[in-house]
Amino acid sequence: MSGLRNVANPNPVRVITVTSGKGGVGKTNVSVNMSVALAASGQNVLLMDADLGLANVDVLLGLQPSYNLSHVVNGERSLEEVMVSGPEGLKVIPASSGLKNME
Repeated sequence: MSGLRNVANPNPVRVITVTSGKGGVGKTNVSVNMSVALAASGQNVLLMDADLGLANVDVLLGLQPSYNLSHVVNGERSLEEVMVSGPEGLKVIPASSGLKNME
């Protein structure tokens, strides 16, 4: 069966989710470091910050995006428009931080 999947889609997309039931345990640090390492190894990586209350992937990477995920949710921008480039060719979709309506 996996042979047929490879013929149908020779470049499958892999999704890795980092989650926890508790805040402050290092999910963002693990996600950022793993993403940068994968990008440095030649992988095409998109890191999406889905923390809609206290997002900080952009801060850890030293990025200053003009737009974020809240603009997509509100229909103001597309995902492509909010995507920014990070280190090692990493692509980042930043989330909003501190917006009450996004929590």
